Amino acid sequence: MEEKIREYVLKNYKNHFIKRKVLRDSRGHITKTTIQEVDPIITIKKTHIEVQNNKDASPIILSKDIL
Repeated sequence: MEEKIREYVLKNYKNHFIKRKVLRDSRGHITKTTIQEVDPIITIKKTHIEVQNNKDASPIILSKDIL
């Protein structure tokens, strides 16, 4: 069940779960940008599903109808 939710969230809300890191040289110029995927934190409540990209972030609230 959580795997279906993970697929749905990564397909429809992919920009929320991408973390960009910027490497700079000694003068402050950008030399390299790396992209890392962040695993969603899924919490299933009685009436809805909450998905977060970290524990302090605001959740994306989904209906249970997506299952």
